[in-house]
Amino acid sequence: MTLTPTRIAAAAALACIALPALAEDDSPQTLDKVIVTAQKREQAAIDVPASVTAVNAQRLSAAGLSQLEDYVAQIPGMSITSNGGSMQVTLRGISTGLSQSSPTTSIYIDDAPVGSVNAYTTGATQVPDIDPADLRRIEVLKGPQGTLFGAGAMGGMLRYVTATPSFDKVAGTITAGAESTDHGDTGHLLRASVNLPFADHKMALRVSAFGHKLGGYIDNVAAGGRKNDNETDISGGQVAYAWQINPDWRLNALALTQTTDADGSNGVDVKPMSLTPLTGAYTTSNVVPVKSKRKLDLGNVAIHGNVGDVTLVSSTTLQNVGAEAIGDGSQSFGTLLALVFQQPRNVQSDQITHTHRFTQELRAEGAVLDGRLNWQTGLYYTQEDDSNRIPAFGTFDPATGAALPVYYPGTTTPFPDGLAKAHINTTYKETSLFANATYSITPKFDVQLGLRWGRDRQHYDQLYTGLLYPTGVSLTQDATHSKATYLLTASYKASATDAFYGRIATGYRPGGPSAATPDTGFSPIVGPDSLTSAEVGWKSVFMQGKASFEVALFHTDWKDIQIQTKKNTSNFFVNGGKAVSQGLESTLSFYPVQGLSVRGSFGYTDAHLTSDTTNVLVGTVPLGKSGDRLPFVPKVTASLASDYRFAVGGGWAATVGGSVSRIGQRVSDYSGNPSISLPAYTTVDLNAALDSGAWRLSAYVKNLNNSDGVIYLGSRGLLPTQPWSAGYVRPRTIGLQASYSF
Repeated sequence: MTLTPTRIAAAAALACIALPALAEDDSPQTLDKVIVTAQKREQAAIDVPASVTAVNAQRLSAAGLSQLEDYVAQIPGMSITSNGGSMQVTLRGISTGLSQSSPTTSIYIDDAPVGSVNAYTTGATQVPDIDPADLRRIEVLKGPQGTLFGAGAMGGMLRYVTATPSFDKVAGTITAGAESTDHGDTGHLLRASVNLPFADHKMALRVSAFGHKLGGYIDNVAAGGRKNDNETDISGGQVAYAWQINPDWRLNALALTQTTDADGSNGVDVKPMSLTPLTGAYTTSNVVPVKSKRKLDLGNVAIHGNVGDVTLVSSTTLQNVGAEAIGDGSQSFGTLLALVFQQPRNVQSDQITHTHRFTQELRAEGAVLDGRLNWQTGLYYTQEDDSNRIPAFGTFDPATGAALPVYYPGTTTPFPDGLAKAHINTTYKETSLFANATYSITPKFDVQLGLRWGRDRQHYDQLYTGLLYPTGVSLTQDATHSKATYLLTASYKASATDAFYGRIATGYRPGGPSAATPDTGFSPIVGPDSLTSAEVGWKSVFMQGKASFEVALFHTDWKDIQIQTKKNTSNFFVNGGKAVSQGLESTLSFYPVQGLSVRGSFGYTDAHLTSDTTNVLVGTVPLGKSGDRLPFVPKVTASLASDYRFAVGGGWAATVGGSVSRIGQRVSDYSGNPSISLPAYTTVDLNAALDSGAWRLSAYVKNLNNSDGVIYLGSRGLLPTQPWSAGYVRPRTIGLQASYSF
């Protein structure tokens, strides 16, 4: 019998059910036991009137699943696009694709909001990918969360919940590992963490650090060639401090840093439309060096305390987010130089972005009327200073590779600032007030009302010079907007193990300066876009606590969509078009016997435009027409995962397991641009381990069936015949790890 990928996947799915992977905690982690902070307070997942997925970080780490790409299919309603140097996370289909600059998903690390809110530092693509080994869990709250998390939380919220210090004892872990990727190079991993209580167990410090090299697997066939060109190094660390000041007051502080250095490109050169590789599987052709670097430095101090029956929370965050991308622009800008200016050149592009952001949130919450009315109110302030720079475009002789400037057309006089030089400096300030109240009409029936009002002020300053902008383009714009959002829920706890809820909520992204120059004829201001979502759900725990099930149905209307467009030499934003996103999300957890768990998830999302983008044209044709699907949103996602742990004697325990994940078909763009169908794909992961006392030895295989699923697609050139770049999921990767705990 031929061992096809489909048969491998089917066999692995059966193996997952019969022989699953590690469960660090053998007790069933059902909805009534999983504690989440989705509503900014600790609750059992069954009591949250919204669709929330909590992923156990220990399970991910034990299975070698270290990146969002590895486990995204386990979270229904979530999708990503990633080219190695940047990543965009989409929830419930709320996305305009690769051209989207400001995020529609809010990202948090504990109580700290992460990233840029405005549109001018590509904040939508700067999603941190935190190593699960430093986390307790990953929470994904779906649907608009404007009342709790403010601007940008349109599709929902992704929260990384870090491992906190323990006051109990000195403890630590050291992990070393190595892995090998098909078609590519080897990688390695080193992690270490230590927990140190002191001051009579009233204070504790947790320190961790890691380094992870991901071996390259794409060959650059240009300029003599370089094998396994897309090597990536990820390193970082955390210092967490906890102080139990007294029984009523506690301080938590976190300092986190993470750097991602990527060589080469994660994209394979493919033919337009057919996506057939141009020069062979896992190859690209970059005539100038390609690199990217992302760095996140974040500090947060959170103080929790009680004054009488009122709980007070202060969360202060300071962060710096930086990114640099060096790319090969020879087939885009180089083509332009050759066709328009008759100056054939290879071109190296260089873009540097930086966000410095301060955030302060104050919250108070409590209960009155004999506990029937729970209330929460707060004040939120954030200020960010952003820069987006193109320091230069390097231009080179195509024949020799030597540096060669661009000239004034028809002369041999170098043009000042070369092909292009640019900067965009922006500031964003937002102040918000919010309040939420939940009232128990009966012991089983609750209603919740949430309101938030926010006001933002933005300043925009740009200067473009160089051959592409011979007279220079200088622009200054200011904008102020106010926006209110609301939340209304009703929940019915039919029994201790069954809960039903209905939810209507709104969310928005801030408007601001549009970056449209006066010669375009468009407004200097782009307005906020907003959405309204209706959702109903059912959560249940059954079989005497051995199983739990959750299902949600939702319908979202999105209007005044912010879309990037271009006229003359100006790239800017307009409001154009409406869309709808509707579908179903469900998860099932099953613990039939001690040590065995089976977890399944399924998501269906129908996200499409409901009107033409009449403000955004490609020639005379709308960029998007009514009925066009929203880019890179799979209609179907599904996963099946399982864990099993059993004793093998002599003080040793064994674990075996795995998962099967399915990402459905997607489209790359609206119909006005080339809309290319991205095929569905399936990945299979397996893992096994032996542990005894302080030692643990484990092995894993990611993407066992060597799927070449596409998670990114973009054009490399100006002409329809020039190649596109397709980013694939990492090929089959086999890894070994050894851990020692004390």
